[in-house]
Amino acid sequence: MKNISAWHRIWGICVVAIAQFAQIRCQAPILEAADLPTIAGPAMGTTYRVTLTGDMPGMALGEVHREVEDVLARLDRALSTWRSHSDASRFNRAPSGEWIDVAPDLVAVVAIARRVHDDTGGAFDITVAPAGKGRTAGMRCLDVRQSPPALRKTSTGIALDLGGIGPGYAVDSIGERLVALGSAAHLVELGGEVRAWGTRAAGEPWRVALRGSGEVIALAAGEALATSTARPGRSPIDPRTGRVVQPRTPAATVRAATCAEADARAVTALILAAADGPTAAHP
Repeated sequence: MKNISAWHRIWGICVVAIAQFAQIRCQAPILEAADLPTIAGPAMGTTYRVTLTGDMPGMALGEVHREVEDVLARLDRALSTWRSHSDASRFNRAPSGEWIDVAPDLVAVVAIARRVHDDTGGAFDITVAPAGKGRTAGMRCLDVRQSPPALRKTSTGIALDLGGIGPGYAVDSIGERLVALGSAAHLVELGGEVRAWGTRAAGEPWRVALRGSGEVIALAAGEALATSTARPGRSPIDPRTGRVVQPRTPAATVRAATCAEADARAVTALILAAADGPTAAHP
């Protein structure tokens, strides 16, 4: 796998890794809240946008912006696969059998990824990178220690690719930080993944429109949404077989209680849709 960022790019144009997540694009929701306080900026090779229902108690908008940037910087240090000194990159370079101390965020992402991996029979796998070279992925070869937080690979050739879950986890982390700061309602989007907290106004749900289809979707409080589409001519890889598959549906939109899970399951939905259809030859 090439050592490039798999974080999604602006408004649905995704930077794609060479493995499972690198051949899948997102249809980014367009946020409908231009009249509300908004902060935005670049992050993780893409952009983010946070929409508030009003001023934060005791905080200027610039202070809120700095808090969001602090969360993103923390996650970049933990999850980035293109920053050589990040926790994820250090783990990817580490030999098998050695515990690598990492940030709690990376352990949390791995735990979510493992749950989706188990729920889908292995169709989602953040260690899928070697599968792009004709090998199956190795989630079973990844050990996790909660305290102190650390990861260990039990086989050589295991590397993390967090492009199918990292952006969603960042959305969750930003939103929860805003809750801790006193916000009762906000909408957070990063690279096409989106989650709602509270309601927009007068009990009305937050609404997003999918770019391309124009479909407007209402999000309940706490609900997340992610949409993935397969690029024409560049099909995803099934980590269970290491083989390129042809999704029978061009896009998959998933709702979930967290954005990390919605992100992962949207990617996986295309793999599962392809599982019952014809499978292409080895890459």
